[in-house]
Amino acid sequence: MQSRISTFFKPSSSSIPPKPADPPPISDTDDDELSIWEEKQHQQLSTYKRRTPNPQSWDKQLANTPISVVGSPKPESNVPGMTVVKNKKRSYAQYHLDLGQSDFLLKTCAECGVMYVTGDEGDEKAHKGFHNDYTRGIQFKGWSNERIVQEPTVGGGRILMVLDGDPPAQRNKVEKVVTMMEIELGSGWILPKLFKVYLFILSARIVGCLVTEPITKAHKVLSCAVDGRSSSTSVTTNRTKLTSLQFGEIKFHREFIRKAPSAPEPLNEYFTGAIICENEVVPAVCGIRAIWVTPANRRKRIATQLLDALRKSFCTGLVLEHSQLAFSQLASAGNALVSNYIGGEQFLVYNANNVAS
Repeated sequence: MQSRISTFFKPSSSSIPPKPADPPPISDTDDDELSIWEEKQHQQLSTYKRRTPNPQSWDKQLANTPISVVGSPKPESNVPGMTVVKNKKRSYAQYHLDLGQSDFLLKTCAECGVMYVTGDEGDEKAHKGFHNDYTRGIQFKGWSNERIVQEPTVGGGRILMVLDGDPPAQRNKVEKVVTMMEIELGSGWILPKLFKVYLFILSARIVGCLVTEPITKAHKVLSCAVDGRSSSTSVTTNRTKLTSLQFGEIKFHREFIRKAPSAPEPLNEYFTGAIICENEVVPAVCGIRAIWVTPANRRKRIATQLLDALRKSFCTGLVLEHSQLAFSQLASAGNALVSNYIGGEQFLVYNANNVAS
């Protein structure tokens, strides 16, 4: 039984692949013949020859090549075997989307109001120059024909007057100063067609400007609205004893205080309301459109000296009284100036838009 099973699992002779026959031994004679045959039959010689360029095809290629590529180190060509080098000089520009971000690319100067790009050398230099002109005054080298009105004694310097018919160089300088004034006072109304402008020159810079015009009528100021920080009302106390409480030797009395308004006071630096004027028209001579002093030179009585020079020189041979001066739009700083200069007297105001040019 065991022998039959072993016989069943034995591979048959037909399924076994035949063994390859051993190669015949190679003799020394065969090796010599093989080496001789390889040397004779398999020897190959490779020769390379450089092709001569065709000058006609090269000229045609240069004619079809752009000028910007001809100047490159290797001209552009479609001839096989030649390297194509293109001019890779490009100009790049950075774009930004300004969607109203509070601090994005542009920075606004809190003092002069100019917007500039931080990190940009050109922008920062331009802002620095404008900032100096605004805070310290525009540089002024002088004119050959100056109309000197007054040489102030306080702080030195001088005051010049410019008229609307003066040379263009002087008018251009006035317009440049007005541009600085418009940062604080608003644009489009400061300089009229008929004007007399007073410039305060100090240390080769224009540090103050007064713009005036001739007028014929104005209105008296009756009162003005001021906020609670000013002392526009006096307190009159009428104390009436209503009830009293006593705790031992301590007594508590309930009283009320009645406030009565007093006469209107002159404008002060806290003015925030409207000015009430009379309907009746009164005669006036000089209208003061705007007065401005550079931030670095304020509190030096420059505006007061400009007003004094105006009163002495506006009309030839006549010194104007305070009652002959009328003021246009009044800002908070201008209100304080008028109140101090007039000395609590009633002053005049006029509408600059109704002045005949």
